[in-house]
Amino acid sequence: MFISRSINKRCFLILFALYFYSVCHAQKEDYNWLGGYDYNPTPGSLIIEGYRIDFNNKPFRIDNNVDVKYGIEGNNASINDKNGNLLFYTNGCAVMDRNLNLMPNGDSINSGKWFDLFRQYCSIGYPGFQDVLILNDPAFEYGYYIFHKPNIYYPQIDDSLQLHYSYVDMRLNNGLGDVTVKNKRYVQNQNLLSSYFTAIKHQNKISWWIIQPLEEDSLFLTFLLDETGINRSANQNTHQFFDRWRSSASGTAKFSPDGTKYAIYNYFDQLHVYDFNRENGVLTKHQKVEIYPPDEIDRVRYNFGSVEWSPNSRFVYCASQEKLHQVDTWENNLQDGITLIDTFNGTLDPFPTIIFLMAQGPDCRIYITPKCGCNSIHVINKPDEKGAACDFVQNGIKFLYPNGGTLPNFPRFRVDEEEKCDPTITSIFGDAVFYRKKLSVYPNPSYGIYQLKIPTEFQTGNLVVSDVFGKIVYNEQIEFNPVTMELDLTHLPTASYNIDLYPENNNDRIFYGVQVIKI
Repeated sequence: MFISRSINKRCFLILFALYFYSVCHAQKEDYNWLGGYDYNPTPGSLIIEGYRIDFNNKPFRIDNNVDVKYGIEGNNASINDKNGNLLFYTNGCAVMDRNLNLMPNGDSINSGKWFDLFRQYCSIGYPGFQDVLILNDPAFEYGYYIFHKPNIYYPQIDDSLQLHYSYVDMRLNNGLGDVTVKNKRYVQNQNLLSSYFTAIKHQNKISWWIIQPLEEDSLFLTFLLDETGINRSANQNTHQFFDRWRSSASGTAKFSPDGTKYAIYNYFDQLHVYDFNRENGVLTKHQKVEIYPPDEIDRVRYNFGSVEWSPNSRFVYCASQEKLHQVDTWENNLQDGITLIDTFNGTLDPFPTIIFLMAQGPDCRIYITPKCGCNSIHVINKPDEKGAACDFVQNGIKFLYPNGGTLPNFPRFRVDEEEKCDPTITSIFGDAVFYRKKLSVYPNPSYGIYQLKIPTEFQTGNLVVSDVFGKIVYNEQIEFNPVTMELDLTHLPTASYNIDLYPENNNDRIFYGVQVIKI
């Protein structure tokens, strides 16, 4: 009996030690997200209300009324230490420390003639939703590279960019950091695609591979950031010609969380998936997936989208404003793995909340922002699940302030960890931020009579019906919890409407909603 108890105790201690090690050593460089945008910028103004998401807390909380000082319109990158403490962030124009104040020498990132003509000041940020990256210096514990792509002013050419870097030394300014190198050009090419800028750790877990496609060409630029600095590797064939007018700024690129694959997507060129070797940085086994029929694409002039992977690296998600698709990479023929997840529901908040830019969170969810500065964003709650089971919720999170149509651009920090994210991170939402769960309603569409299946956890609260412009057209207090209830909207015009249930005493800031069609 003594031996059995001793063994059990030893096993418990070993398991606890392994758990403690995994928790304490999980890399949390992407655990702080910042956003916010001033739509009426005043030169010199340093008050811009925004939001901050800190995934370190369980449950995490979205805080509004954060004075971000410099708005984030497009370029968005931040960096934490390995314990999840914010070090600094950038909007592609200015670099701010962990206290959200401008760093010494942190102004005028991406400066030049284009900035002087079209921006003049940094309070609205710098355009380009995947054109900035922050990577730690493999040679210096306190050093960080900010890789960025300034627009070059050529009146006859759109989307002409260069590759620059700036450098932050976190030993300086009492540990708040100082920009010691700024706007250093490191490659001569000027025919870069806007967006599609991403990176992943080398197999040695120290260096970084950086990939950037060219426009009017079929080549990837490949760089290795190691202890010696930035080293250019051989160009690689994309197997797809990316043109300036439709490819540039219309999509994104992402490595899979396990580091074995690379995906690049936009509506016009469709999805391209490659195997990736983290030892030598080589892309192989190119596969093209036609998400949309070519004849449909030829009829569209503008469309903005993005790509993101599920945490288990099985599914690729492709967003294209009107639709969200999932592609199962476990299929032998990827063309057979396409599933339409959902279509844009037409909601305005206050602008169309299209399905645009995606980013995987440390909590294993995928967040999707509209392109414009809207107050609500979408959420894929279970991206590792196939088809509708992924639980995509449109307008799932509502902010008090518009987010500027951007999410932070991170490399894959946890590629060498067994767990690529932490599913135990749940959420509580701060003032004026709500999380939306699905409400079951039938029939839908209907001539105006709907049956609502009331969630069992709902007791009392308000039933609110609004049109796609956000105008409330019906409001009723529910004093008890019926299993089902009938809602009569026959008096309303033919249109789409949002039906929402808001519980009373709602500490978790949860509501239940669905969009219905009245015919």
